[in-house]
Amino acid sequence: MKVVEVENLKPGMIVAKSVINADRVVILLTNTVLNNKHILILKNLQIPSVAVKDEFDLSKLYQTAMALQNKTSSFVQEFEKLAKLSKKIFEEIKNEGEIKSAVAILAAKILPMADNAGSINYLFSMNNSNFELSYHSERVAIFAGIIGKWMKLEWENIRTLVTAAFLHDVGKYRFPVQFLMKHPADLEGVELQLYKTHSQSGRNLLQGFKFEVFQHHEYMNGTGFPMGVRGKDVHQFAKIIAVADAYDRLMSERPNFTKKTPFDALRLLAKEQYAHYDPFVCMPFINALKDHLIGSQIKLQDGRSGKVIFFPKDYSSLPVLKLDDENDTEFDLNKNADNLIVEYGISGD
Repeated sequence: MKVVEVENLKPGMIVAKSVINADRVVILLTNTVLNNKHILILKNLQIPSVAVKDEFDLSKLYQTAMALQNKTSSFVQEFEKLAKLSKKIFEEIKNEGEIKSAVAILAAKILPMADNAGSINYLFSMNNSNFELSYHSERVAIFAGIIGKWMKLEWENIRTLVTAAFLHDVGKYRFPVQFLMKHPADLEGVELQLYKTHSQSGRNLLQGFKFEVFQHHEYMNGTGFPMGVRGKDVHQFAKIIAVADAYDRLMSERPNFTKKTPFDALRLLAKEQYAHYDPFVCMPFINALKDHLIGSQIKLQDGRSGKVIFFPKDYSSLPVLKLDDENDTEFDLNKNADNLIVEYGISGD
């Protein structure tokens, strides 16, 4: 690792240590590959210098991440193309325009992305710091489609689910971007009450659609909103969208919130799948996500790295690793839960 003054940074350099400003807000994450836009932001924020990786820091984890980045490029291009269409749809909603045909076209384009489980990796590798309504809605639609596929829903139901997921937050269409970037857990008072209006607003806007998406904040134990209904009274699509929405919140950057890894999502869903989320949605997602993560290269909080080799069969939410040491030591994270996974990349095999 070496420290380089911002004026001397070059595109292609790799951030070795997360860049944090004086207010403790994360500007760039470890392993970010710098481009001209990143460097301009650092200059504008008057960040004096950045720790970047030298040739000795190019670890196996980084090599794996770079391989994923190359595979991601076509996915990103398609995602950005659809994001433009998404923005147009939400503009039509603001202007009270006809949206059914446009939404149907968008859903058809999202379906192939939702049919590819690799989209989970592609979306994770993207810089998901854009929390505009169109971007968030597109990501949740993809995740919901993946969950629907893993739940073995009929294809026509998945098509409708993807449409519903894309429109789940339509009630936020008048919220400013600055508000949308806040994590719901950080809202209180007037802001929290405003946030809780979006479900009913969405229902009012979507009266012409034959599905209920306004229930995605209802909890199985009846403590959700807007109606406080319990599990059996919540629409199946809303239950799936709730999990997809929670997953995207964890995987996205916000001020004062660094995105988590899929392993954090496993812990959260396993913990809350009975009180908040439907276990009939969570279990297929958790099990498929575990299978998907086997072979992943990871880095632990204590600096050690390794590879996910299996998950215990006792419903444990954390994996067993093979560490990158001379003994290929097996390391069960369930017995060492304080040693979190802080970096993640797909298998290099």
